[in-house]
Amino acid sequence: MSNYILNIAMVITTMWIVRRFWDIFYEKKKTSFWIVMIWIIFGLFQTYLHIKQEDANMLMTFCNIMLILLIAILGYHCTGNRKYFLVVVFSVVWALTEFLVFFVLYLILEPTERMYNMGAVITKILMIIFVYVISSYWNRQKGEFVPNYYYLYLLSFPIGSIYISFSVFYYTKSHTLSAIAIMIILLVFNVMIFELYTKMNEMFMNECDKAVYAQQIDIISGNTAEQKRIMEEFYNEKHNLENKLISLKGYIEKGDIDGIIENLNIIIKNNQYAEKISNSGKSTVDAIINFKFAAASKFDIKFSLKIFIPNELPIDICDIGIILGNAIDNAIEAVRECRYQKKIIEISMGVKKEAWVVVIKNPYEHKIEKNRTGIPVSTKKEKQRHGYGLKSIMRIADKYQGEVVIETKDGIFSLIIVLNFGEF
Repeated sequence: MSNYILNIAMVITTMWIVRRFWDIFYEKKKTSFWIVMIWIIFGLFQTYLHIKQEDANMLMTFCNIMLILLIAILGYHCTGNRKYFLVVVFSVVWALTEFLVFFVLYLILEPTERMYNMGAVITKILMIIFVYVISSYWNRQKGEFVPNYYYLYLLSFPIGSIYISFSVFYYTKSHTLSAIAIMIILLVFNVMIFELYTKMNEMFMNECDKAVYAQQIDIISGNTAEQKRIMEEFYNEKHNLENKLISLKGYIEKGDIDGIIENLNIIIKNNQYAEKISNSGKSTVDAIINFKFAAASKFDIKFSLKIFIPNELPIDICDIGIILGNAIDNAIEAVRECRYQKKIIEISMGVKKEAWVVVIKNPYEHKIEKNRTGIPVSTKKEKQRHGYGLKSIMRIADKYQGEVVIETKDGIFSLIIVLNFGEF
């Protein structure tokens, strides 16, 4: 009876490992009849394998791989051929892990049912570690990860569980029920550790989102203040315009060319706030670029634009705002510090092969620090409030199955953003 309970626990753990593996790479579909059926079939198949305790053969291995693949096809949004590669890698790693575990156990223990149970439990724990490491690496590639010390703390628990499971089966030869109970607890404990890691990662991602939202609020507050200033200047100029025109009329009547030119220059200078350098037809893009240009002009920064986009883009305007807002803000921040290079930001934008392509280039003179994934990190003092701009851009690019390319060469920082949207 106790062995059946352990087998059920190991089957549930196996199903959890497979689910967590696919969760790393793909987004779940809505629950349907076929998804439930494939999970039931997979669970029954795993139960059969554990109860029979038969050696692996080609047929059983093939059936297992096909069931894991069907789980991905029916239960996840997984287009392309990557799922075939992943299922093969996952199955090979599992098979090699199981082989190595039992190879070592055969060298030090007698081949009994107890040894088989211990080998199965250790294999499951090692696969939990494998999924845990892959999940951590994948999140790091996306710029979303738990700090290293948390990672090491959590990883120590499954490693310690392997030692405990070996000690329990090796030294408690007469207390089978107690040993099996401990094995079940260890399996549940390791699953909970991984779930804890997942929740912690979500927590850190939420902190990142909060920082991004704080940045966006700062941008909106700045926009509001700037618009208020412009409107105040507009009404002041409107109030004074009549007097200026009267003065200008007087100069014209006198034929005073110098006075006329001087008054016209004053009027033109006072109306420079209304200058719009972007007129692509896409209101969201134009509004952001024109506002950023007004802010950059205070630091004598020029914009060079090459924008060729349709009036309608199948991209959320909030995503456009986050991408352009963060990218141009970073460029302005870098160019402000330039003392020797020309202060100009080049912005190119267009649609190519069913994708929105944005290229922003700017000079820089400060040292660029990068993290382990190659992403430039903030050099500002309040790093908890800064440095999330590029991560936000990369997350949006991932949402549209695009990419972000960063190049630094000859003092020029280039940010290339590609968002795929298909036909529209």
